[in-house]
Parts: sequence; C-alpha cells; structure tokens
Amino acid sequence: MATYNFPSITPTTQTFELVTNTKQFQSPLSNAIQTVSRNGSYWKTTMVFNNLSGAERAELQAFIAKLDGQTHRMLLRDYGHVRRGEGSPVVNILTQTDLAQGLTGITLDGAPADVDNFFRAGDYISFNNELHMVTDNADTTSTGSMSVYIAPPVRKPTDQNSPVTFFNATGVFMMTNNPQWRTQAPYFSSITIEAIEDVLA
Repeated sequence: MATYNFPSITPTTQTFELVTNTKQFQSPLSNAIQTVSRNGSYWKTTMVFNNLSGAERAELQAFIAKLDGQTHRMLLRDYGHVRRGEGSPVVNILTQTDLAQGLTGITLDGAPADVDNFFRAGDYISFNNELHMVTDNADTTSTGSMSVYIAPPVRKPTDQNSPVTFFNATGVFMMTNNPQWRTQAPYFSSITIEAIEDVLA
C-alpha cells in the first residue's frame, strides 16, 4: 500500500464531516438515555470536480486509476481551511495512559513565544498521519509551548518532537466509491470522489 499526494486540482464543491464513534443507550425501564464516546472517530469527505478538461481531466483520471480502488491511500485536506500561525511546533510526549483515556488535548513545543491565539478554534493540524481540528483558541507561553484541544482524540502513540503541520494540514484517506467521469461536449468531464480517513494509517 502506498500513500500519494492529491493532485493540485481544487474541487468545485466539497463536503467535510467528522463521523464520531458515539453510541446511545436507553433504559427500557426509565427511558433514561446515556451516551458513550469511544475512540475511532474519522473524517469523511465528498469532492465534486465539474467541467474538467485537458490536462486536469487526464491527471485526475490517472490518479484515480493509480489508487486502484481501496488499494492505496491519498493525502486530503479541507479546502475551506484558512492558514493561521507561523513557526514549526512539535508534539510533546503523549503517554499511553492519556491515549487510553481518549486524549483530547496535546502539548506542543517550538512555537513563537507569547503569541495570543496562535491557533484558533476551527484550525486544522496534522501529525503522525492524523488530522485534527482545534476546538479552542490556543496561546503560546514565554517558552513557546501551548496546550491545544483537538477533535477527534489522538488515536495512537506519537513520538516526541513529531512535527505538526498546520498549513494545508492533511489526513490519510481511502476512496469509498468507484469514481466515474461523465463527459459532455465539448469534452468537459465531471468527477465525484468520496473518501474516509484511514484510522489505521
């Protein structure tokens, strides 16, 4: 299995959603409802490319063929994301205990010192092949560290000093449909790609 960069072709429209792994239980006696959140949430996207022609159409068709269905993976992002922040933050230590409890916050080091709202709620960050959304504004300290709350929770152990990407942050996705191109004169094509994040990447 290989992971490829997605071609530099912007979709006409894109839907992007977080599919959570929560379950609901209702008591048959009192009708009380209890919800339980478990690890395994993932991102899902649908990208529509309208009126492709020439080199762009051929490049996207070739890329779809290269993926060979669900054999290979691709790096995708939310095209509506706006970049914020500067510097090169890295992940601090994540412990197995934190992961077992469903880690929703991480500590980053290596950012510029004393910056208010280095990350804002709604920003994306990625590390260790996982894509996360920042859920609260995050300020850096005098030493360039910060606590960042994210969703979904971290899924697997991450090495200390793993680099964090926040400009065009991407996740590892797999196709869930068999895209077809619909062509009409004068030879413009429309293509729809559906994909989900690979939680085991």
